[in-house]
Amino acid sequence: MDHTEKSGHSFRVEHPTLFVQKMQKSFAFQAIFLSIVLKYAVETKTQRKKFRMKAYVTAPNEQGHILETEVAEPIQDSNQTLIRVSHFSLNRGELGFAGNGDGGRQIGWDIAGVVEKPAPDGSGPEAGTRVVAFSRAQRGWAELVTIPAFDLAVIPSGVEPAQAVVLPVAALTALYALERGERLLGSKVLITGATGGVGNFAVTLAALMGAVVIAQVRREDQVDEVLALGAHQVVVDSDGTEVTKYGPYRLVVDGLGNQLTSRAVHSLTPDGRAVLYGVTAGQELFLNAGFMLGTGRGRVEGFNLYRESEVESISKGLDRLLGLISSGTLKVKIEREGSWSDAPGIAQALLDREFGGKAAIRV
Repeated sequence: MDHTEKSGHSFRVEHPTLFVQKMQKSFAFQAIFLSIVLKYAVETKTQRKKFRMKAYVTAPNEQGHILETEVAEPIQDSNQTLIRVSHFSLNRGELGFAGNGDGGRQIGWDIAGVVEKPAPDGSGPEAGTRVVAFSRAQRGWAELVTIPAFDLAVIPSGVEPAQAVVLPVAALTALYALERGERLLGSKVLITGATGGVGNFAVTLAALMGAVVIAQVRREDQVDEVLALGAHQVVVDSDGTEVTKYGPYRLVVDGLGNQLTSRAVHSLTPDGRAVLYGVTAGQELFLNAGFMLGTGRGRVEGFNLYRESEVESISKGLDRLLGLISSGTLKVKIEREGSWSDAPGIAQALLDREFGGKAAIRV
């Protein structure tokens, strides 16, 4: 090193070789830093792709109002079980919502699958357990879903996932609507829309409860299939003029919400009850206040599965139904089955009323 005096000051002149060596080190550091940044960016992109999954989302202008896409995998909360979905089932109600709202939202209530990761707080079943569940967040039509223990049930041996997956919305709605009634043994119960998913289960379960089941359908060719479900009488009717002839009814379970519903309500016994769970054919009813006053205890009630699950958990209700299937008491009717890619076509067929019952999709 050289030290030079100039104007009373001393400054240091570094040897050229040392300067070059320092610059080389600086460039090497920058190269290492850049390689680390690039490696991190590539790994981050890979991780983002790794933690994404296929799912169906709402798409009002697409076939069946649904569209396959990729979404982020769900984040598991402490009380949630992570389930790898093997099957899901379709409901006309959720497809109706998909056609009327904004696109891009995940969809799906009914799922069955295998526990991928148990709930961290220990509240759910162990990994590898077969389960059926209700996705109240409507995110079930995907590869993975997180569900709290109170919204799922273990599928017993001897029951297939395709049988179990059709239960959460349709069968629980039928069960809980019927249980709103009192003293049904030997009493007349009217089930409207008996060829639908809820209607199918309501006919069978009402018969198991000992009720005299009157079922309404729209076409003559639907009579035999509903009789096979356990109905004592099947009435072909579209406006209610025929169902009134078979009353009075202690309970009416209705998913139509139209003129037929109005006439069915006016065919209740003095202490009868009408439970309205759907509006597939209309949304306005005519109600004669004088008739209702005259019944003394007649009731017309709305039904919402979310609200009903506050009375009894989804888990308990599903356990009861699965027990009936396992024992052979309850037969499950599946009208359409298909693979993941078949879902939009089957959804459209359900919306177009090409079939009315339940469909099971394999993931």
